[in-house]
Amino acid sequence: MRVWLYSFALFLYRQTMRLAALFHPKAKLWHEGQQTLWEGLESAMHLNEKPVAWIHTASMGEFEQGRPIIEAFKNQYPDHFILVTFYSPSGYEVRKNTPGIDYISYLPFDGRHASARFLDLVKPKIALFVKYEFWYFYLQGLRDRGIHTLLVSGIFRPNHVFFQWYGGFFRSMLASFNHLFVQNTESKELLESIGIHAVTVAGDTRFDRVLANARNSSPWDLLTQFVDNQAFIVVGSAWQADLDCIIPLINAHAFPLKWVIVPHEIHAAELQSWKNQMSVPVMFSTGELVDNAEVLIVDEIGRLATMYRGATFAYIGGAFGAGLHNTLEAAVYGPTVFFGNKNYQKFHEAVDLVSLGLAFPIADAATLEQAMRVIFEDDDLLVNKQVMSRNFVALQAGATARIMSYIEQTNQAYVAQ
Repeated sequence: MRVWLYSFALFLYRQTMRLAALFHPKAKLWHEGQQTLWEGLESAMHLNEKPVAWIHTASMGEFEQGRPIIEAFKNQYPDHFILVTFYSPSGYEVRKNTPGIDYISYLPFDGRHASARFLDLVKPKIALFVKYEFWYFYLQGLRDRGIHTLLVSGIFRPNHVFFQWYGGFFRSMLASFNHLFVQNTESKELLESIGIHAVTVAGDTRFDRVLANARNSSPWDLLTQFVDNQAFIVVGSAWQADLDCIIPLINAHAFPLKWVIVPHEIHAAELQSWKNQMSVPVMFSTGELVDNAEVLIVDEIGRLATMYRGATFAYIGGAFGAGLHNTLEAAVYGPTVFFGNKNYQKFHEAVDLVSLGLAFPIADAATLEQAMRVIFEDDDLLVNKQVMSRNFVALQAGATARIMSYIEQTNQAYVAQ
C-alpha cells in the first residue's frame, strides 16, 4: 500500500467515525477527544522541562500490558516526564486519571501534519509502542528525528499483513523500530524471515502485571461479605453468549457455589435482563445487600483484577465473540479457568493453560458443568491445579526486567541527550 492510499484510507476512516459519532457512544467519545486533545497537550508540554518518555497503548488491555514498563521506567528514571497516549476511548476514559503518570491523552489521529505537530510539541526522548499499534506517519517521524523507538510485548502470526506478498508498506513500518521485544519465539522467527533482526524474545509483561496485582491486592469487603466463607466462581468480562452457558447452571443449582458475575460492559438494561433470567436471589454490587443472594452482579468498574483471589473457578468471557479476555488475571490466583471454545487460539497464554490442563474451552452449559464437576469433586486435583496455575504465571515473569535492562544498557542513545 502506498502512502497516498494509506492517507486516503485514514481520511475515509475519520469521516466514518464522525458519522458514527452521531449514533455510537464510543465513536462520539473518540471524536470529541480528537477535537479537544491539542489544548490539553499544549498546556501539559508548555512548562515541561523534563525529557519525555512517550508510551502509546491502544486501549485498556494494552495499557495493562504496558503498565509494568511505565512503572519501572518511572522508578528508574524519575527525572522523566511520562506521557501515555490512547487510541480507544474504552482505555482513555477509564485510565485518564491514573496516578504516577504525568499526562494521559488521546493520540492525535495519524497523518503527516498531525504526527509532525505532536512530535514537535512533545519532543520525546524515547517512544514505546505496546503490542499492536503501527501508525505510519508517527513511526516515520520518530525515525526521521532519530528518536529511539521500541515495540514491547509484541506478538506476530503468519496471517498478519506484514508477512503477506502485498505487505511491503506495512513491513516498512517495522523497520522504523530500533528494537522489537516480542512474546514468543514464533514472532521472532517470523520477523527475521522478512529481514527484521533487532528482535528479542522478552516474554509478556502481563505476567509481571498480574503478579504485582496479586501481591498488592486487598480483599473487597462486599465480596467477602457476599461469599461468607463459601466456595465461589468469578465470571469475568462476561457477555450474553457467556451467560447463556452460566445461567442454566445457576438455575439448576448444579454446584454449591456462589456466583460472581462481572460484565465486560455495564448496561443497566442488560444486567437487569440477566437477573430476570435467574431463578435464585441476585444482588447488585451498587445496590442493597441481599442476605440469601446466590449471585452477585458487579455493576461498577475497576474491581475484576483482584476479585479472583480465593475463587475455586474462573470463567473468562469473550471467546464466543471477538476474542477471549484476560485469563492471566485469574490464573495468577490459582482457580481452574474456563472459557468459550471459539476465539481463544490467538491468545498463546490461554493455549498454554489448556495444554497444561489448567484451562478448559467449553461449547455450552452441559460441557461447562461436566468439566467443572470432574475437578470440583476431586479435592486433590483441585488443589494440584491451583498450585500449577500459580507456578505457571510465576515462571513466565521477567519481561519487564529484560526490557528495562536493554533501556539501561543503551540509555546513552536517548536518556543522556
